[in-house]
Amino acid sequence: MNHRDMGGGERTPDQGLVVVTGAFDLLHVGHLRFLRAAHQLGGTLVVGVESDERVLRWKGPGRPIQSQEDRCELLAALRIVDRVFLITGERVDPEYYVELLRPLGARYLAVTADDPFLAEKREAMARVGVAVRVVIPRIENHSTTRLVRLLGLS
Repeated sequence: MNHRDMGGGERTPDQGLVVVTGAFDLLHVGHLRFLRAAHQLGGTLVVGVESDERVLRWKGPGRPIQSQEDRCELLAALRIVDRVFLITGERVDPEYYVELLRPLGARYLAVTADDPFLAEKREAMARVGVAVRVVIPRIENHSTTRLVRLLGLS
């Protein structure tokens, strides 16, 4: 696991640290709405970006479209994002994410309503005192997969 921080806006934590994780490949309005909603939970928003290797295993050939460095840089430039770190390694089980988030001292893990591992994340995070919060429903017609198809990149 690689915690390479990239700067973001400065805010005083008032309600705790909020963490989100994902590929964030082609940044789109669905990502922005998710990040805004997560930011509203607490004073500091930290984004974990899945490495190129992990995204390739998860999404398949041709992905990610943008490099992990570019994805991290784009997210770090957003005013609502305080820090960005890169998620590396082979493991993808909920316990891995517990180990990943424990040293951050997170209060919340923000997710979307259509997160396929929602139940597992709630159970795993409860063991370390991190509350899983659904901050936004699925936003129809806003996905990287849709953009990839529209752009003819798949």
